[in-house]
Amino acid sequence: MLSVAFAGSSDLGLHHVLSGCQSLRKLEIRDSPFGNKALLANAEKLATMQSLWMSSCLVSFQACKLLSQKMPRLNVEVINEREPVESISEGIYAEQLNIYRMVAGAMLDVPVLVGRVEEVEGIGTPIAPRPYVLKLAEQE
Repeated sequence: MLSVAFAGSSDLGLHHVLSGCQSLRKLEIRDSPFGNKALLANAEKLATMQSLWMSSCLVSFQACKLLSQKMPRLNVEVINEREPVESISEGIYAEQLNIYRMVAGAMLDVPVLVGRVEEVEGIGTPIAPRPYVLKLAEQE
C-alpha cells in the first residue's frame, strides 16, 4: 500500500506512480493536484489494483462517470459530505472517491452519503439501484 498526501504538481505524478509501480495494490491519495487526465489514462492499471481512494483531489464527477463506463468491473463510489450526491453536477469535483475491483459485485452496505456510479448493462437494462445508492449512468 502507498499513501500520498500533499504531493505532486500535475497529473504526471499520478501517471508515473500508476505506470511505474507494477505490484501496487492499494493507493491512497489526499490533498494532491491529481485529476481526470491521469485517472482516465491509467484506468487499466486500476483493474489490477485492489483499491484507489482519493480525497481533496481534482477528479470531476464527469470523470467518475467516464471511468465507470470504461471499466465496468470497477466499482466507483463518490462520497460527498457537503451536499447530497444526487445534486452533484458533472463539472464539480468529488470530495472523496473510492474505486475498487468487483469480484462478487458491489458492496451492499454503503452509507447514505455514498453514491455509486453504476454502469448500464449491455442490453440497456440498468442495474437495479438500492434506495440509498444513486444511479448515475445514462441509459441507452
